[in-house]
Formats: sequence, structure tokens, C-alpha cells
Amino acid sequence: MNIAEEIFAKADPSAPAVLRGGSTTTFRDLEDLSARIAARLRPGLRYGLSCPDGADHIAAALGILRAGSCFVPLAPELSAAERANLLREVAVHAVLRHDGDGGFQLEPCPASAAPWADQLAALEPAFIRFTSGTTGDSKGIVISHRSLRDRIRAANAGLGISPADRILWVLPMSHHFAVSIMLYLWHGAAIVLPEGPLAEDVLAAGARHHATVFYAAPFHFESLAGRGAGKWASLRLAVSTTASLRPETALRFAKGFGIFPAQALGIIECGLLCVNLPSPEKNPAAIGRPQPGFEVRLDSGSRLLVRGPGFFDAYLSPWKSRSEVLDPQGWFATGDMAEFDDEGRVVLLGRSQAVIGVAGMKFFPEEVEAVLSGHDAIERARVFGRAHPDFGMVPVAEVVLRTAVPAPSALELLSLCRAQLSRHKVPAEIRFVDAIPLTANGKIKRV
Repeated sequence: MNIAEEIFAKADPSAPAVLRGGSTTTFRDLEDLSARIAARLRPGLRYGLSCPDGADHIAAALGILRAGSCFVPLAPELSAAERANLLREVAVHAVLRHDGDGGFQLEPCPASAAPWADQLAALEPAFIRFTSGTTGDSKGIVISHRSLRDRIRAANAGLGISPADRILWVLPMSHHFAVSIMLYLWHGAAIVLPEGPLAEDVLAAGARHHATVFYAAPFHFESLAGRGAGKWASLRLAVSTTASLRPETALRFAKGFGIFPAQALGIIECGLLCVNLPSPEKNPAAIGRPQPGFEVRLDSGSRLLVRGPGFFDAYLSPWKSRSEVLDPQGWFATGDMAEFDDEGRVVLLGRSQAVIGVAGMKFFPEEVEAVLSGHDAIERARVFGRAHPDFGMVPVAEVVLRTAVPAPSALELLSLCRAQLSRHKVPAEIRFVDAIPLTANGKIKRV
């Protein structure tokens, strides 16, 4: 099967697929552009996609899939070192790069042997994305065409997306494509893109195109809270994902727009597991009950375990199949600590791993710590997230200096981070401390 071909077989060709300002891209337009891109590609290869968010990004991704190739998103915020590492880890054959004028250039990558290539090909892979996830070290997540279709069907059980919907899109496509964008298109909905990143741009797009669904990160809800005043009467569903939404923000948004946001739990390995529907106002802190088809339970340590349809097919490097990751009964350990409220809703208590989420993008503190610790003057570093009213969190670094080496300035350390890391991973603050607390086995004690 080919999920991109299924999208166009199901859709009304004349229906809008992407709306931005006064421009409309129909499903026929998407089909034509994706077909031209597919004709340039070879089946069975892995193609990185470097393209700004928009209709061209969507068409290119679908073109890669229609060619029988594997789509590897390249986030625009990646540093040169991060990008090179990703291309090497996935053994990408070529990068499809947007030229800024609506066209695409193919840039071949140096050939590299991949010990898992035959196992990957047997899965009919659609998508590979490296994730900071919730379960430990960053991993390459492999999702096949069939698993992706199962996933978007399951995710829609609670959302109820239909061709009548128009989804106002504000999240980065390179981070949120495999479920969200594909789900909307597969169910015939239109994607509304604001003309700019400001709250006023988002509101204008929602009102102009009569958006019915807002699927966003907490900082988007924070930026819009209190601004409604009846400007967006078509909104029927608001879902918050990627991090915890403060109840006071949810209440302010509801007062302005008449819709109480529902928190959700989505994991790249598993899909959209829980949505706090119906009646999210009854417990705004909850992520709700499991969606139809999914089951959840807590282990003896209050860690959340899940099972259901559309789970990932493998971890890439080192290769680990789904059956090797799940327990014998098919349960996946999410890394979240949780409890159930009196009505069976799941309430997250925290992470068993110290993932930091900034404006809808997640990463591990170890990534930043490794860069800081690479400086000759740094003996040890610890990075953690500090609450931020607009971005949810920002990273903060603590460093212990070596006594026999000249001390660097905070600016020097920040410059080191900017040279090697994506912008959202660069600490907002560097703190020089005498010691960093360690656990009994000598590991950094997380905040």
C-alpha cells in the first residue's frame, strides 16, 4: 500500500487542501505537484526534505512517499553538526531542498553502508524521524505506510476530523507531520496556515478561513488567551499537545473563544494516545482517557504503559524491531509518571526522563551537556528546563569549572552552544556553580 496514493484516491480534487492568506491549494494541486516530484525520485531510497512550512513542504513529502521512497524531515533549526549527524545516521541518499522560488533541487549525499538496510526495506517504510522523545536516548523512529494508516485512523477516533474541517496549523511541520498533517489530509480536511507567527496573524487566519480546529502547543494558547472576543466563531475543537497546559491558561482561552482546550498525549512511537474529551473543563490538568483502540495502565512504579494500533515499526540505529521493544503482552513504556483521577482520566505527574520542551520542540539535556562538557574548562554540566510564560520552558545550564584552566565567560559558552546546537537548545542562562549534585551511582541528579 501507499498512504499518499490513498489520500488522493479519497479526496475531492477540487476541495481546498491548504489555505494561506488569499491563496488556495486544492487536493488536485497537491496531487499534481507531488507527482512531478515523485517522477524525479527513485523508489526504495531515503530522501531528506529541507523545505519551509507550507504547501510545498506537504507536496514534497507526499511526492517522496508516492515514489515509494522514505521521507526524512530535516528541521530548519538544526545546526550544521546536527544535520550532518542525522544524514549519516539515516544514511540518507539525497536531500530534496526547496530553492525558495517554488522549485526543488536534489543534492546527493555521500554513500554510506547501512547494516539495517534490508530490514528497513522489508517494512515498506514511509517515514523516519529522530526524536528526543520520552524514553531515553534520541532514536530514529521508523513508521511504515501500513502503521501510519493505522495510526491516523486511531487518532481520529476522538478528534472526528472530516472534510468539513479546517485546521489552523501553527506547529513546525518537520516535527509534527506523520500523524497530524497526514491525518488531516487522509480525512479530507483543509490546513490553514497563518501568514506570520504573531498572535494577530493566527487570529486573522482563523477568522478569515473559518478554522474549526486548533491543534497547538501550550505557548500558542498562552499567546491567544484573552484575545478572542468573538473573532473566531467557527472553532469547534482546541487541543493542546507537546507539554503541560496550565489550567489558568485554558480557562482564559475558554473565556475568549468559548472552547475549553483539551490536553492530549501524543508520542512519536505510538501516536495520539489520549485526548481529554469530552468536558476537559472537569479536570484541565488531565490528558483524558485512552482513545478507542488504546489501553493504558500503570506499573508498580506509577509509570504509564500503553498498547494499541499504529505503533512504530522499529528503532533505526542500532536496529531494534517493535517486538523487541514492547513487552511480551505488547505494552510500551512511555517514560511518563501518571495517576488516574476519580473518573478514569490519566493525569501526568512528570517525566521519568528529563526531556525539555521549548515552543513545541523537545530535546534531552544530555545533548547540551555534552557540548558544554567538551570545553576544556568545564568539569561537569547540568541542563534543565525553567518555566517560561511564552515558550513553556527554556533551558538553563549549570557548569562546574576546572581549577587549573582559565575560566571562560558565559558568552563564550553560549557561542559554543550556538555553533553546535539548534537555537531552541541553547541555554537562556549559564550559571557557574561550585558543585552539581550526583546520585548514589555517580549520575547527575536531575532537577
